Amino acid sequence: MVMRTDNKAPILPITSDDIIPDGSSISNFDRLSIASSMPSQNTLPSLSTYAQRQSHRSRIKKIRDNFNSRIKIPKYFKRIFIFNSLDFETAFWEMMNLIYNPKRVYKSLYYQKQTKNKWARDDPSFVLILCFFLTLSAIFWGIMYAPGFFGILKLILYMVIVDFLFFGLIIATIGWIIANKFFLLPEAKSSTFIRDSNDSLFPFFNKFISFDSILEWSYCFDVHCNAYLIIWISLYLIQFFLIPLLRLNNIISTVLGNTLYLIALSYYSLITFYGYNALPFLYRTEYLLLPIIGFVIIWLILTLSGVNIATVLSNAYFS
Repeated sequence: MVMRTDNKAPILPITSDDIIPDGSSISNFDRLSIASSMPSQNTLPSLSTYAQRQSHRSRIKKIRDNFNSRIKIPKYFKRIFIFNSLDFETAFWEMMNLIYNPKRVYKSLYYQKQTKNKWARDDPSFVLILCFFLTLSAIFWGIMYAPGFFGILKLILYMVIVDFLFFGLIIATIGWIIANKFFLLPEAKSSTFIRDSNDSLFPFFNKFISFDSILEWSYCFDVHCNAYLIIWISLYLIQFFLIPLLRLNNIISTVLGNTLYLIALSYYSLITFYGYNALPFLYRTEYLLLPIIGFVIIWLILTLSGVNIATVLSNAYFS
């Protein structure tokens, strides 16, 4: 058997003797220049210095990974800052269909559930577009009825932050609680993992709602956003052109103003009903149409008493 040895000579740093062979004709000045340009053994990085750098990088990476594991930004909010990931085409398609065929929008949820395994949107394009429309409306309303930079800024704050987002969070939470409490199918409740109230961080709230419900809170907020589109069209866009007529103190302006609000709120309830009715694990969602009866009764009371809700709210905004 032939023994094979792979002992190799150690690789040493390059010295000036390797560059200038013995006996070569070169001046002493050039020899000194080449020697001074070569790194000395003292300037070469030691193994301990390299190990310290690697240990420092490892500690930084461990701290970063620990921070990311504790604080996770949902994908929905991450996509706000990544413009190329936003699907504005689908958002505009949904807006167009919500106006004349809202059922078609909710039928498309089944394909989303099959592909992404969730009912709620993971794309904030719809919310961003609606906020943009509301901001434009606030600017035009401010130019006409509340001139000045601070007047316009106040309208943007009220219309976008308070009316749409803040009240939307409240309405979505109320809808999520009511749906979990009264509309969830019994078999859906039995398949939902519910924490023991003694182990929960919120034992009081666990008496009323399940934080591990099959119904996503974000879907309830999506339903609010879909329904709010008609609110923007009726009360922010159409009312903007009709406000000179609506603020007249006569029966025509009263009927027209109250009817505009009746249509907007009734359509909001209708689209909300479509949203919850589209989920296969909910039932008795027709009760969500009951607010329409209340809106009709309020319309009759206000109209017969001569109160124009459009005038009242416009005075409250621009007083």
